[in-house]
Amino acid sequence: MKSVEYRRILIVEDDKALAYALADYFGAKNDVTVSGDLRDANARLDAGEYDIVLLDVVLPDGSGLEILERVKGDTPVIILSDLGSEKSVLDGFDAGAADYIVKPCSPKLIEARMALRLLPDKSAALCARGLVLDRAKRTVSFKGAPLLLTSSEFNILMFLMQNPQRFFTANEIYEHVWKMPHLNTTTIKAHLHNLRKKMLLLSDECGTLILTEFGKGYAFVGDN
Repeated sequence: MKSVEYRRILIVEDDKALAYALADYFGAKNDVTVSGDLRDANARLDAGEYDIVLLDVVLPDGSGLEILERVKGDTPVIILSDLGSEKSVLDGFDAGAADYIVKPCSPKLIEARMALRLLPDKSAALCARGLVLDRAKRTVSFKGAPLLLTSSEFNILMFLMQNPQRFFTANEIYEHVWKMPHLNTTTIKAHLHNLRKKMLLLSDECGTLILTEFGKGYAFVGDN
């Protein structure tokens, strides 16, 4: 299993026992900050930058999903929540979470999921026909012009760019990107529609990099 080391981690969790158990686990090799409520978490995000955020949804002073609006675009957020319904999971991804983990789960599992979102700078860049996706900074540009994407759109584009010339159905994309069984929803199709629309608005040439084919799904056609 790939370990998480030398990172700045913000843990937003009001269950003190769990929060400090995670802080002890990750604190041995990382710089860990613990916040127990929405107000304190927002203040810490405004004051500094973090490599990753581990976020509970139900906080004493509001919904943790509000924090996603304060997190900088290059910081992945992993939701760790008791809420495991289909709606809760979809709400988390729609709000911009990079991953969603349902409690209870072991620190080792959390670390494995975090490691999937934290990539070293040396392997960060994916490039194709003027499109540049930086996996470490979580930014995308086309011929120098920034392409502003939600976290979900970014994750989908990254997966397709990592597997060029291969078609995937919406359900297959869901399972590969979020590492869990698909929920037979239209969420992925909506994200792909918005992603292709944003790419077309930036450039017709950029927009044609993602193809759709009936019965086969979606494919990224650029060469990495």
